Amino acid sequence: MAKAKKRNTRRPLTATEAHLWTCLRAFHQGHRAGISPAILASQVGLSERRLRAALTALVKIHGRPICTHPDHGVFVIRDAQDAALAQRCRADHSSPVRHRQP
Repeated sequence: MAKAKKRNTRRPLTATEAHLWTCLRAFHQGHRAGISPAILASQVGLSERRLRAALTALVKIHGRPICTHPDHGVFVIRDAQDAALAQRCRADHSSPVRHRQP
């Protein structure tokens, strides 16, 4: 019995996602070229909330290598150093917050 070919169920990029991806790829590759989310949102004509939604879709649905770092901003991951920085950032966000008792 032949295996059924797995269908690609990913949807195509929306116009907003495509524009955002084009801007990031053209001008913000690597952590040194990162841009703050507020400035990026204004440059591409989105609210910060819609920007976050588009970035989430680009990463989770379309598999684009994008990092949002508190110190470096939003950037396209282009090498091992950027990937390590993104991994550390992800680990920091996923670890439970420990509050000190007064």
